Amino acid sequence: MVFHVNKPGRVLLLLFALSLGACVNHDKDAINAVLDARDQAVSTHDILAYDALLLPDYMERNNSKADLIIRMHNLFKQFDTIKMASDNRIIRIQEDGRHALCEQSYHLRVESDGVWRELYQREQIALTRTKSGWKISGGL
Repeated sequence: MVFHVNKPGRVLLLLFALSLGACVNHDKDAINAVLDARDQAVSTHDILAYDALLLPDYMERNNSKADLIIRMHNLFKQFDTIKMASDNRIIRIQEDGRHALCEQSYHLRVESDGVWRELYQREQIALTRTKSGWKISGGL
């Protein structure tokens, strides 16, 4: 089946397609900002900034947001210096527009008593759009 669209209709169709692309790019920029802020919060031992990135009712594998915050606080106390950096991100916005999955690699370097340890691995982070922006909702 072939549809013929008059010239004004083609312009409207093109503008609609461009606006959809702009929304997706805006969402991906916002998600990148959340994930970059996570790296920064971990690297600076900023538990309040880390907490602000999580969905208020975060719950995954019987771990609540409070459990996750306690675990991160203990990690911050255990290591004198932590450096976290993420790369190779692939962000997929789900069809509902409210959920996204990000697959990324992260490099975590920690130092305690003058000894450095490092870890480089792949992870998948789930995010949910809220009224206040994108929040991490799973994968941690």
